Amino acid sequence: MTQALPEFLKTVTISQDDLEFGREITVTHTEVVPVSADVYWSGFDDYFRLQEFVGMHENMTTIKGEGGVGTVIEFDFLGGRTQEELVQKDEATKTWAIAMLGSNPLFTTYKATVKVDNDTSETAKVTMSITGIVALSDHDKRKAHIAFTQYMLRNRINEILCLIADKKGEVLHFEVDVDCSLQKLWDAVNDWAGYTWVMHATGVEVVPDQPNYDLRRKVVFGPRSMEERLVMGTENPNTLEYEFGRNDNMRVLHYRGKVEVQKISDKKTKAKYTSTFLPQPGVDAKANIKALMETRLKWIQDTFTE
Repeated sequence: MTQALPEFLKTVTISQDDLEFGREITVTHTEVVPVSADVYWSGFDDYFRLQEFVGMHENMTTIKGEGGVGTVIEFDFLGGRTQEELVQKDEATKTWAIAMLGSNPLFTTYKATVKVDNDTSETAKVTMSITGIVALSDHDKRKAHIAFTQYMLRNRINEILCLIADKKGEVLHFEVDVDCSLQKLWDAVNDWAGYTWVMHATGVEVVPDQPNYDLRRKVVFGPRSMEERLVMGTENPNTLEYEFGRNDNMRVLHYRGKVEVQKISDKKTKAKYTSTFLPQPGVDAKANIKALMETRLKWIQDTFTE
């Protein structure tokens, strides 16, 4: 994980009760999403596709079941294998839940529940809760993991929006080779407080929101600005993911961008970029985003050439 997120998570407050080792805790978050409850709930139609789509589920296999309640999957996790069972899928209340079988290096027990409620005809209220016992005996590591788990709730809620976009084909992939070292380009992309890799940007203001476990930034473009939320950053592979909500310039209801930087040689680096988005109704966002990103990547190629 890159440094912006863990440094931010050090500043959030975790209750002393939740920090007690061996205690069962519950973390929860509610988010208003820019689609109806029925549209959002459609993201849970295919259990296997959902589990394959979300992050941290590598090399997934099915132990039993055909995707309904009682289905058990297994996947790689922190050097071992973790099993999860689908324990609830209630169409009437739009409630979905999975439970870990056994334990893993982070949790002794674990259950995740998603509840989708009507908000307006165009929005839904989605609540995700995780109840479990953290397995980490070290106090600082336990605190960091609880904070990370809380931060991930919003990530997971919005990840279903990305799954819905993926099912609709609203995904674009780009790549470009840049004549510079990997370190030069990655240092720029990996700096949440920086903007040298953002075309036309004139400044950045980092916006930490500790009470809501949220790390954003305001990217300034002269007289206007836009807000982005940090989703995740990793090293080996070097990736950065960010997202934002409704944006009339991009013509989207929700957008998630992922940058990956790969070494080709000491003086050549490959930049990959993935756009996943939900278009505004009646708008062809794909053509607009394709043109914008092709221009932006050409600018990165020209700007970072050594």
